[in-house]
Amino acid sequence: MATLLHQITKEIEEKRYELFDINKRYGLLHSKTIQCSQELDKLLNQLFKERHVGMWF
Repeated sequence: MATLLHQITKEIEEKRYELFDINKRYGLLHSKTIQCSQELDKLLNQLFKERHVGMWF
């Protein structure tokens, strides 16, 4: 479980940097920025779910 949380956290950090870079290049409302933001949202939701499930076991 700890390694999965670590991996998800690492992916979130990488996606955040990618999002900042894409936003700088294309702007906030560009489809690439929105897509990357949605991917980051999925990772954050995954982290939340893993942490939430871990609280009950």
